[in-house]
Amino acid sequence: MKGSGGFRVAILLAILWKVILPVFIIIALGYLLERWLSLDARPIARVTLYALAPCLVFSSTANSSVSGADIWKIVSFALLTTLVMGLLAWAVTKALRFGRAMESAFLLTTLFINAGNYGLSVNLFAFGQAGLERAAVFFTVSALLTSSVGVYLASRGQASGFEALRNVFRIPIVYGALAGFAVNLAAVTVPEPVIKAVDLVGGASVPLMLLLVGIQLARTSPAGELKVIGLAAFVRLVVAPAVALILADWLGLAGVTRQACITEASMPTAVTTTILAAEFEAKPQFVAGVVFVSTLASVITLTLLLALIM
Repeated sequence: MKGSGGFRVAILLAILWKVILPVFIIIALGYLLERWLSLDARPIARVTLYALAPCLVFSSTANSSVSGADIWKIVSFALLTTLVMGLLAWAVTKALRFGRAMESAFLLTTLFINAGNYGLSVNLFAFGQAGLERAAVFFTVSALLTSSVGVYLASRGQASGFEALRNVFRIPIVYGALAGFAVNLAAVTVPEPVIKAVDLVGGASVPLMLLLVGIQLARTSPAGELKVIGLAAFVRLVVAPAVALILADWLGLAGVTRQACITEASMPTAVTTTILAAEFEAKPQFVAGVVFVSTLASVITLTLLLALIM
């Protein structure tokens, strides 16, 4: 038993050292840069959104070895986990009798995850290219949900259905994923200069996305409503992984597909929720606090989760 306990500790330390710490070193660098230089993050974010991330997703999906069956399983898993988490989070808001604004904010922080900046990086470090390819599929679904359902929840009647739909089609990452899948399914050979350029640009997206997480964290704090912030972070980091483990088995996910899906579904709250909350006045300080707390606490929860599923 003693040896078994020591072995488990060794596994946890190895995951923390090889997977989680590299991610947080880059996040910490972004945090320090913001503190020291007060960076204008908008140009960095826009370059990442409109050029780097679409190239990464295109490269991952165009060269993907993920089967059509696995793609549908990943899409189904992403939709189903969001639905189940939505019902659970909604039940919590009703049980605690939250007002409309807090209800929207709580749903935002528990449903929408950092599947891009953080999730893609962790999956790449933990499961290699195969993990990244599967995470890219999950991320595409997550991005669509954030810019449609997320906008609706944040606005709760202030934004029309047409506006929410239009925002979905503004996301270049979606086009990158669709183009990549089309190339993959049609077995089209992309000219070597083009694919090399795309790979090079896409490769820059992971460190920049993590730097952006650090920059955003430097601008937020868990001020006020600490109990509810802690509850939202608990739902996101503890309840969501439990739901993901159950649904992954129910859907028959296996191998790297199972690992990548569960990992993505267990990510902390998406940084983009702070933008939505600020835009539509859905308790922005509360949302920023949950992003901050859940991101920091994910060092522990993700290390334990990866030890469980690897």
